[in-house]
Order: sequence, then structure tokens, then C-alpha cells
Amino acid sequence: MHRHRYAIALPLAVLLCLFAAFPALADGKKLEWNQVPAKALTSDGMARVIVGVSVADYESLAAASSRYKVVTPDEAKTAREGAKTADAALEAAITRGANAVLTALPASSYTVNRTYSAFPFMAISVTQKALEALRADPRVTSIEIDAPIPVPVPVPNDGEAKGGKAKDGASQAAPPAAPSVKAANLNWGPPKVGADVAWSRGYTGAGWYVAILDTGIRRTHEFFSGKTIVEACYSALANCPGGVTSAFGVGSAAHYASTYQSYDHGTHCAGIATGKKADGTVAGVAKDANLIAIQVFSITGATSIGSYPSDQLSALNYVYSLRNSYSIAAASMSLGGGSYSSPCDSESQKAGVDVLRSVNIATTIATGNDEYCGFIGSPACISTSIAVGSSTSDDLESSFNNWHPTLQTIFAPGTGIYSSTATSDTSYASWNGTSMATPHVAGAWAILRQNRPSDSVATILSRVLAGGVTMTTGCGTGDTKPRLYIPSALLGGSTGTQGPNILLLLDE
Repeated sequence: MHRHRYAIALPLAVLLCLFAAFPALADGKKLEWNQVPAKALTSDGMARVIVGVSVADYESLAAASSRYKVVTPDEAKTAREGAKTADAALEAAITRGANAVLTALPASSYTVNRTYSAFPFMAISVTQKALEALRADPRVTSIEIDAPIPVPVPVPNDGEAKGGKAKDGASQAAPPAAPSVKAANLNWGPPKVGADVAWSRGYTGAGWYVAILDTGIRRTHEFFSGKTIVEACYSALANCPGGVTSAFGVGSAAHYASTYQSYDHGTHCAGIATGKKADGTVAGVAKDANLIAIQVFSITGATSIGSYPSDQLSALNYVYSLRNSYSIAAASMSLGGGSYSSPCDSESQKAGVDVLRSVNIATTIATGNDEYCGFIGSPACISTSIAVGSSTSDDLESSFNNWHPTLQTIFAPGTGIYSSTATSDTSYASWNGTSMATPHVAGAWAILRQNRPSDSVATILSRVLAGGVTMTTGCGTGDTKPRLYIPSALLGGSTGTQGPNILLLLDE
């Protein structure tokens, strides 16, 4: 089946609609009440917004905090009193800045939904009068709509490459609980990116963590057996366990019931990044890495869930707060939406991406599955993120991939990717999507951080891009991007040329 690809040139009316859908991006703090969509309104008619605030000495306080990079596995985690002091000073300044704005609002005109300890933002619900006051307040730097973004749905039964040149005939249907060797061979992604070569050199991600910001996980799945799993939940609609907006500890990142679409999306993505079956037949990229599972979705309908940007920002803030206790390599976000042809750097999530990057934690984000040529989704369009597109086993661009020649950073396997699902503790399936490509890169980061524990995101990224396998987009422009290949970025140099990446599991 040949899928239609949306061209770069869109009618002016369509472009205007795109900007109208996200007025905060186009107009900064000029959001008007009649621009607030229904999905951003609370049950009592208030508008959910994320407000940027001026914070005295924010740059210097943030720099003092970020001097304490993420701990390495060999670093003493108890000797970080200076980090606690710096983080507390930053949080206090942000609180003062937010309170100064709030105290100027009319009485009973707002409700505080989220505050942040590392970013100069707050998420609040406001009346029309309060929104007008925010627009007039010089201490307010931005006003952004806080509306849920639907959960990504894996592309069903679609292994076609862009242009219809080749197919991976993978099915989204779950295989038997005890998969056959033939089914396990669907686990082609890790060897394709050279994870097996890294493992043979002793680099498996051991000692490092990957944070999965998604729909939560089935923590009891065999694919996560023996791993340390740190859990948290942020739900604007109070759908965390116990009916609260925030939850932490064992069970807090539990996935929703199977009646909700893509309820086990996070379980699949977490397995791609870090999963490992005990018998060795199937593994994710960083098979010995640990997990930080953060559930960032809320129930938005009878069978639907969506993620509020304010909850995503809370999750990024939480990852930052854990940097003194856990060796975190990357945060992975297989979520998003919209169509962007230029950087969306006015979005609040950029503060989270940048702060994590400043302490050597990468943020990998999926480009989206809308088949666009010349557009990718948000928040992947943030210029400092690592925007991941999807490739097939033949190193062709997946038909569903959202492509942009400068906003997309890299390709990774995303067609027919075999990983854990939440049907049972032994269930697996092959799914298609940029959501599947993204945790390949996050898992690779854990391997590369194990290889060089103190390297910055920029340093690792430069090696990854330089050593990747060159792929040409199917959009017909001739533009290229590298496809992830880990061995070329490992200390000790490249393997030279990429040979066959075949994972031999058992004799058939």
C-alpha cells in the first residue's frame, strides 16, 4: 500500500489554522479568552494555562544549580549538600516570582495547578478577568494553553517505507504469551543499531537509568524483572492512583485499564529502551539499564487519554530533581502532536529540555506519525531536543514518519518493533511508530553514558551523528539524516563499516 505524504507547501489558510490552534506559540503572552479551546477549560469554566514569570537572578541561580551534573554510578551521592543548597535557592526565587504574579490577580479568579522548582513557570486555571490581568502584568513572560494531547496510537499493520519501496510485514497483534523463536526474531531493532556489538564490549547500560515519560508501565512484566524501577505520576485530572494529581512510589506509574486506547504504550516503549528477557532471547537496547517510569496522561474520555503539557513539565522537573540520586542518561518522550516547520522554542517544555541538557541528561522525543514532509510534532520541534524519526529494517524512512530536514535529528528503528505489552506479564507485540524509534535512542544514551560517564549531551550527540548510517528521506528532496549506530560512537572508535546486524537467538 502506498501512503500519501503531505507536502511541505500548505495553503495559507491551513497554516493560519495551525497557528490558531496554538496561539501562545504565535503571540507570546497575547492569548485572548476567545482563543482558549474547550479542551483547555475546567468543569467550572476556567481556562488552564501555563504562565511564564520573571524571576530575579534566575540565570545565575539556574547556573549554580546546574553545576551539579547528574551523578555517575561511581560518584558518591551522599556528598551533594551543595546541590541541595543551590536547588533550594533556585526554587525559592521561582516561588517568589510566581507569588508576585498571583497576589496581583483578582480574588477567587485563579487556581494553582502546578508549580515548578527548576523552571520559571506555573500552571494555573484562570477566569477571563484573571487572564486579562496576566496579559497586562509586565512580570508575566508568556501565557500558553494547557490542553491535553492525545496518546499516540501505534500505526496498525503498516510496514511500508515512504514511497512504497519496501515493507516490513509486522503485525500489531500480540503473539502468544510464550513467543516462538520466529516471533522473537522480530526484535530486530537493537542489533540493527549495534546494541549487540556494544554488549559484546561490556556496555549494556548497567548502572544508568532511562526515564520514560508515557502512559506508565506494567512493572511486573518479565521484561523488567530484576530492574530498579522508580515510579511517579502526574495527572492534571487527578487520575493518579488514589485519585490525586501527583503520586510517587511503587505502583504510582501503573497503566490505565485496557479499555483505554494505547494504555500500554509506556510498557512497550520502556521495553524497547531497557527490557531484557531472562532467557536472553529478547532484549531492549540498554538491556541492563534501570527505569524511571513517569505516567503523564489523564483520562479525557470514555476510552481516551491525553497528556497535559503542564504534567510533562512536572515530569521533566522531577527527572531533574532526581539527578543527585540516580544516574540518569536520558528522558524519553514518545508523545506529542501538531505540525511545525520551525522550532517551537517558546513552549514551556523547552525549559525542561534545556535544564536537563545542562546537567548531561538528553531528551529524546518522537517526531510523530502523520506522514508529513516538512513538519514534525511538538514537543519534538524544540530545537534542543533529540527529535527521532522512524526507519524500516531496510534503512528506508517509514511511511508514517513526520519529516523535517532541520528539525528532525536522527532516525532509529520504528517499523515492526517487538517489545513488552501489558496484556500479561509475558505478553509481547510488534508495533509501528516514531514512538518505537524514540526509546531506541534513549537506550543508546545509557550505553554511551556507561562508556563515557561524564560526557555532555552535545559531545555524545556529535559522535552519534557522525557515526550514524546515512539515510535519505522518501520525501523526494534528497535530504539525509543519520540512522542510529552505537558502535561508531563508543570510545575506541568506529568498527569501520557496518556489517550485517543479525541477532542469532537459537538454532531453528
